[in-house]
Amino acid sequence: MTNTPLVSVIVPSYNYEKFIIQSLESIISQTYVNLELVIVDDFSKDNSVSLINGLISQESVKERFCGRIKFIKHEHNCGAHYSINEGINVSSGEFISILNADDLYDNNRFEVMMSEMISRNARFAFTKICVIDGEGTQLDSQTEEAAKFIAVQNSISSFPTVGWSLIPHNAAISTGNMLFMRDLYHKVGGFRNLKYCHDWDFILKCLLITEPLYISETNYYYRLHGNNSYLQLNDVVDREVKTVLGDFFFKCRKKSMENALCPSPKNWGSDFMNHIHNMSLHKFWLFSRSPLNFIYQTRQAFIDRK
Repeated sequence: MTNTPLVSVIVPSYNYEKFIIQSLESIISQTYVNLELVIVDDFSKDNSVSLINGLISQESVKERFCGRIKFIKHEHNCGAHYSINEGINVSSGEFISILNADDLYDNNRFEVMMSEMISRNARFAFTKICVIDGEGTQLDSQTEEAAKFIAVQNSISSFPTVGWSLIPHNAAISTGNMLFMRDLYHKVGGFRNLKYCHDWDFILKCLLITEPLYISETNYYYRLHGNNSYLQLNDVVDREVKTVLGDFFFKCRKKSMENALCPSPKNWGSDFMNHIHNMSLHKFWLFSRSPLNFIYQTRQAFIDRK
């Protein structure tokens, strides 16, 4: 691995004409030079495609990425997980990042993250988030939703490891707040066809293989604007949470895992069940051992093949 490996940034875009240019500019302005940009528009019905074309056709933008820009336009809506997987599969970077089309990066994001990951030989990392509104104003704990996300990240230090903080909820908060190695993506098998929990499912699968690194010296700007996709998916949340935790707990009962720190009975002994009880997750542990979990996983495998 060189000191400046190529990082492929995948931008799944769908009907975010108000934010897409700001998001792309936060990639363009990165102090880390060696980047590839892959944009996947999932059949937007607004002016997103025209705005993206206008930006990436500029000579200065082409030069910034040394011509490493790809723009894929879908002829029908395929879903976030499909767009992300497609973007990754046509990219070529040793490291992969994702930026949701309504969010932003700190301009030193990759400089900070790559330095930490290389020096600590990490294969997966995420950073602190800053919650902003539709106008880009920092929300802190001013709203119930922002307060919840901030509290989740503030709790990371209270867990035995970063990996443990990912069990009760996705402490990375968003798909966009992940930087990982390509070989890890292929080993995990990509993002599954989940509407709400594809990011949490992915990070837990990575946890079985490697211990994530939490970096607080740079921010991911996570935008709340009333149209976030998860706000419209309450009907599927319960099923997907059971699917994700049922799958993870089933796999973490294996006798050996690549990540020696992964929360499991093998790695943590009696402390494992104590932590599970303290996090009120015992019902999901029992569910993972039930015939119903087999039905959930079989159904999800069928959905994934669509």
